[in-house]
Parts: sequence; structure tokens; C-alpha cells
Amino acid sequence: MEFNLKPNKVGIERIIDATGYSIKGLKAAWLNEAAFRQEVVLLVIFSVVATLLPVSNLARILLISSLLLIVIVELMNSAVEAVVDRIGDEWHELSG
Repeated sequence: MEFNLKPNKVGIERIIDATGYSIKGLKAAWLNEAAFRQEVVLLVIFSVVATLLPVSNLARILLISSLLLIVIVELMNSAVEAVVDRIGDEWHELSG
């Protein structure tokens, strides 16, 4: 007997649901993670600075991409922390 716990939506319905889940995740990160808020603010500030620097477009794209990468890694870290917190309440040295 096989159980399918995921909804069987396809196409545009699946994209709409996935977008909604992503927005909920970003909102949760903004509300609950100070580091995420700080990194987003720095992303905005340094992106403006990068657009004002006298560098090539490729250098500008690389500068802004590196800032985006920091925010993406923070979101992945927050997701891992949320999963670890959901699995158990006890403190462990490896899970922080």
C-alpha cells in the first residue's frame, strides 16, 4: 500500500502553490531571522553601490550575484535550523 501525501497538482496550479509556499518561507525568514534581515538590507545597499561603481557589467553582475549567494545560503541555513528544531527539543552540540 502506497501513500501519497503530496497533492497531485500539475501545471499552473502547482506553480501557484509553490510560489505561495516560497512567499510564506521568505516571510517567516524575515520575521524570525535577524541575520536574514541584516543580509537583505546589506544586499540592497551594496547592490546600489555596485551599480554606481565604475566597473564593467560583468563585474557588476558578479558583485551582486555574490551578495545574492549570501542571502540564499542564509535561507538554506534557516531551513536546516527549522528542520532540526522541529525534529527535537533537546540541545545537541552539532545542531546548536
